[in-house]
Amino acid sequence: MPSDSRAASLEESRIIPDLVDRVSAASAAELEVAFHGKAIQNGQLLAPKDATATPSATIKGGSEGGLYTVIGSDPDPPDPNAPKYREWLHWMVTNIPAGRDATHGNEVAQWRGPSPPIGTHRYVFMLFQQPNQEPIQAEDPSGGDPAKRAKFSTRSFAKAHNLGDPVAVTWFNSHK
Repeated sequence: MPSDSRAASLEESRIIPDLVDRVSAASAAELEVAFHGKAIQNGQLLAPKDATATPSATIKGGSEGGLYTVIGSDPDPPDPNAPKYREWLHWMVTNIPAGRDATHGNEVAQWRGPSPPIGTHRYVFMLFQQPNQEPIQAEDPSGGDPAKRAKFSTRSFAKAHNLGDPVAVTWFNSHK
């Protein structure tokens, strides 16, 4: 369940409203994202070279038998002060069982590490609980073309798959 301080942190970092409207308070699921075995801390600064490898993403807690989707996105391209490509999809994994990690799910869009051209970008990982504990069918929205990852919409994807609000969010920042 997100605390008031967590919601304030998401608002302060402008994840709310740039990517999502709210984080559901109805879930005990947590998302741990790590690079090279080291969990990221919200707002932590990582150099692009430290986040090139596919991260691990582990769901802690959650509904027994539940399935989850992780979306990793950058809301700031190309420039945080003028994000005309908001947002850029970095990673998507669906059908991850509760209590497991992303390797047990379906990687829809492979991880693309950060490469912010201008300024400091936010790299946000959102965890959605899939409705009715049922698998979802999703295809890579870019069709495998990295250039087509621009202007991805987490809100639209969540709506199309009846995912509702994310149940957990974590993020890091990066710049050249």
